[in-house]
Amino acid sequence: MFLEYIAPRSQASRQAVSQYLEPQQAAQAFRLEVEHRTNLEAYCQWYDQVSHQHRQELAQMQLEINLRAWFSGRST
Repeated sequence: MFLEYIAPRSQASRQAVSQYLEPQQAAQAFRLEVEHRTNLEAYCQWYDQVSHQHRQELAQMQLEINLRAWFSGRST
């Protein structure tokens, strides 16, 4: 049904239309895969950057004095 809408019977056969559409669909699938991998790589880089920053912040926090524990008499 869809192929008949694209190419009426008088202009092209279903086989000719299929031969035209298959490479187009393969190219679109390839572009989508490249886009997905690019987005995933960008996300992984962002995640690595943020996790590195959080590790640095945690190390800094561990060096700071815990005032609440100090005033309550607890030692950490």
